[in-house]
Amino acid sequence: MTRLSLSNLLTPALLDELIPPFEAVFDLSGHISVLDPNGKLYYGAEPSQDAGLSTPLIVEQNEIGRVHLAAQADDARMSKAVAYLATTLSRAANDSWRQNLLAEEVLQRYDELNLMYGLGTNFVQGMGANAIVQNVLEETNRILLADAGAIYLTDEDTGKLQAVSFFGEKGTEEFWNGQVRELALSTLYAYEQAQTFDGEKIVCAPLRYDEEMLGSLVLIHEHPERTFRANDVNLLTTLMQNTALFIHAARLVSKLNRRTTELETTLRELKHTQDALSRAERLSIIGQIVGNLVHDMKKPLSNMMGYAGLLQDPDVTYDERFEWAGLIIKYVDQFSSMAQEILDYISGNPKLDIFCVPADQYLNMTLDMINPPGLDRNVKILLDCEAVKGLSIQVDSTRYVRVFQNLVNNANDAIESKGGSQIVVRAEPMGNLIQFSVTDDGPGIPSNIRETLFEPFVTSGKSHGTGLGLAIVQQLVEAHGGTITCEDVDPHGARFVFTIPWVKDCN
Repeated sequence: MTRLSLSNLLTPALLDELIPPFEAVFDLSGHISVLDPNGKLYYGAEPSQDAGLSTPLIVEQNEIGRVHLAAQADDARMSKAVAYLATTLSRAANDSWRQNLLAEEVLQRYDELNLMYGLGTNFVQGMGANAIVQNVLEETNRILLADAGAIYLTDEDTGKLQAVSFFGEKGTEEFWNGQVRELALSTLYAYEQAQTFDGEKIVCAPLRYDEEMLGSLVLIHEHPERTFRANDVNLLTTLMQNTALFIHAARLVSKLNRRTTELETTLRELKHTQDALSRAERLSIIGQIVGNLVHDMKKPLSNMMGYAGLLQDPDVTYDERFEWAGLIIKYVDQFSSMAQEILDYISGNPKLDIFCVPADQYLNMTLDMINPPGLDRNVKILLDCEAVKGLSIQVDSTRYVRVFQNLVNNANDAIESKGGSQIVVRAEPMGNLIQFSVTDDGPGIPSNIRETLFEPFVTSGKSHGTGLGLAIVQQLVEAHGGTITCEDVDPHGARFVFTIPWVKDCN
């Protein structure tokens, strides 16, 4: 963490820009000095032992030094002048402090993205829950640099919380299974977010997926001057929420594999050939689901890595850093949402987080997600939502945006290589519903898949597709109280039409 010190916040170069012009205005050349909190000279000439005017430099309510002016203590004009200079330098130091904090947070977010990418890679490669959490513990501590730590998982058979990985000089198995384990257990059942204890020397983050208690992570600072900050707590909360998602997914796959094995054993007793076929079909389904998850995550992950790369440029402005950091955070949320969406489809019960939003505002936000800055498309995407201004919808904004993304991306894939030029997203009121449509001027829907278009694993003309996208679209539309259909467009093209109930306002 950036220290509150003169050398970090007010460099000699910055003081050279501010103090000499000030001295010139008041004819004070060589009379102004900057001292550190211990009275040691940091900038300017060594002040004389005679009394002068001295005003503190304040950053975050802490004194980081003083401005000293060689002048009579009763000189009111010089007293105001040195107070003004101290205020100016304090503001400059505060600006440097905030910029340093933002830069640290951006770098931390970048590390978080790398960790999330690694989690996804480990999951796709079939890494088990214990191996995933051990990797998380190592990578998390690389970011937070704790002195000791452990990660616990709840045993699926006994329900007991067990330390599966730990580090630190005093971190024996007996130590982690004592009072620290009790702290991890109480945090898991009492909190949904990371918490600090013992004067912020200990941080404990629960691993929870909905109501499923999966485990906890505990990190400890033993050095007397080190504590966990709010940013550390926020980072651990986000990481543990996503880690819990992957652990839950890994356990689902593990359970599915076990159940498949049990079924294979039973079927083998009846018919060996039928058993082999059943096994192949189930492995194919697992592969398709995991393949779809990886494919759908490539685009937001590519955007995130692009913005993270831009943040490494030392010449970018503060506003650019702030904007790109916000976009990275938005895509982290989208990344998690897509993984959650696949799990919801597997369970057949998407859990929606409904909010009321103006329809036109939501569509403009959706267009930004579909066509983010820096994404180069050959196909033009147009939005027409004038007809629904003044109307609002009850929607899970994070999930429902996937309806538009899947339809627009499918249309783009279908027409980009076949001479199509544009996709039009339109909204208009129809009775008590808002009717959305996504229309393209491509080749249209092949007749051989028209009747099964919304069934899982139906695809045509996409080498990387699994056909799960439209099944998810239909599930989300129906979960929001709407319906979806597909129709041809004259002279060529396809149009997907879907609905959602509207409300007059959000009060």
